[in-house]
Amino acid sequence: MKKFINILIFLLIFTLYFVTFMMIYDNFRERKLNNQEKNALELFENKIEKKQVEPEPEKTYTVNYNGYTILGRIEIPRVGVNTVILKEHTYAAMSIGSIKTYGVDLNEKGGFVISAHNYRGSSPFFYPIRRLNNGDLIYISDNKGRKMAYTVYSVSRYVSPEDTSHLVHTEDYHVTLVTCESGGKSRIVVRAHIVE
Repeated sequence: MKKFINILIFLLIFTLYFVTFMMIYDNFRERKLNNQEKNALELFENKIEKKQVEPEPEKTYTVNYNGYTILGRIEIPRVGVNTVILKEHTYAAMSIGSIKTYGVDLNEKGGFVISAHNYRGSSPFFYPIRRLNNGDLIYISDNKGRKMAYTVYSVSRYVSPEDTSHLVHTEDYHVTLVTCESGGKSRIVVRAHIVE
């Protein structure tokens, strides 16, 4: 019986240490992600947005951050999304911000897809897009100095990862946001078109 009690005490102490470690690690990871995202946004703003009075349609600016190419920025004021859009389509790039995963260049006719991680809590990226509704506005700034507004017309939850119907070419200006949910077993897909 004493051996059983000792094992229980050991497991309790181990669990307390483990939970404490996980809380500290999660806090550290969240602060690191927020800091990386903030630094990338500041770099994009300083190189493109603040220097542009009148956009030059034929001029494309190159902005690099930690070895990644920043294509633009996505802002969704109603739900608090404000992050960079990176060119590199890698898991590591998604620790800095969102990535362009498919389609034409940002803010061009034909449509494009932007993906980002879905961290719970106050972490950055696309966790808040689950709260979007039809009619909400999404702003996309690109590396040509253009900022365009899109309005949400479709929010789909629990979409299968194998469903690629959102990867379609359109004739108008169109953006699709994609993030995982249910531990990666399904996706949230938000579709928006240009505000006219």
